[in-house]
Parts: sequence; C-alpha cells; structure tokens
Amino acid sequence: MKFWLSPLMIFLIIANFLAIYYLDHTTDRWFRFGTTIIFLLLYLFKYFSKYRLLIIFLLFAIVDGLLVYYEIPFLKKIIYTVRIIAYLNLILFVVPSLSSLKLNFFTIAISAFIISIDIYLIHEMAESLPEIDQSPVFLFLFYFLGMISLALVATSLSYLNRYADRKAFFLMIASGSCFLIFSFIMHTIWTLKNSTI
Repeated sequence: MKFWLSPLMIFLIIANFLAIYYLDHTTDRWFRFGTTIIFLLLYLFKYFSKYRLLIIFLLFAIVDGLLVYYEIPFLKKIIYTVRIIAYLNLILFVVPSLSSLKLNFFTIAISAFIISIDIYLIHEMAESLPEIDQSPVFLFLFYFLGMISLALVATSLSYLNRYADRKAFFLMIASGSCFLIFSFIMHTIWTLKNSTI
C-alpha cells in the first residue's frame, strides 16, 4: 500500500486542481469532500498512529463537508471556525518537532517583512468582502483564518527546512493546499461580489 500512497496523493491533488478549474463550485466542493474522506479512511485503516492526527483529519472532513453549503451565512462562520481549529491543531502537532530550531536575525527580519505584507493583503481582501460578510464576527474569523494560514505555511516551511524528508514534503503540500483553498475561497467571494454589481 505504501507504494500506492504517493501516486494516489499526486493524482488526487492534480484531480482537485482540475476540478476547481473545470467544474462548478458545488461539484468541485463535493469532489474535494470525497478526496478528504479518502485521506481520512486511508489514515484510519492503514496509517493510524496518533489520535490528534485523527482529530485533524476529522476536522478537515467536517470543513470540506460543510463547504458544499458555503453560501449559507451561519454555516460559513462554522466553516471558518472549524478550519481555524484544524489548522491550529496541525500547527500544535508539528511545533514540538521544531523546538530546537535556531533562527538568525536575517531570517527573522525577512519573515517579519513578508508577514507584514501578507497582513496588509489580508486587510485588502477583507475590504473587498461582500456587504453580507462585513459583520464583526465574520471579519474576526476572516482575519484569524488568514493569520493562522500564514502560521501554518511558516510552520511547514520550517519543518521542511529542518528535516527535508518525505513527511516534511507532504506537510508542505498540505499546508500550501490549505492556503490555496483559502485564496480560492477569497477569489470566489470576490467573483460573487462583482457579479452582483
């Protein structure tokens, strides 16, 4: 089974990108939910090792299942909250492996500069949200999801930089995909907003 895991992951990632590009939003979301269920079942029946990872997979499955109904305002807030919890759990799972990581001043300065640019871009995206999503609760969730997404990508890059193994590579792909999903959601919101004008 281990031989088939890498080709299966690559196939599912490529298939999801093609689904995002070629399918309508609802079908694409169901496709993504199916992919998450496949990963959850693979972990549960073949690679189960830690309950915390099982919780993370379950949270991602819940998010992708609810994402099918993203346009419902109440569910949108739940989706953001559960995704934040999933990302935070993933970060907290990986951070102990990075406890002895040493950073120099140059790395810290560059990281601070990039993070400040990303915060500005998140703020710009927040200002382009439709009127219905301008409530204080949703804006808080929006900013928090953007920040936690940045933290997840930074954590996975640090893990990849430190270990440079297969697990680090898959973590990088997963966190990059999470950030791409966040960006895709923002693109969808922007498209819906501009189509109603």
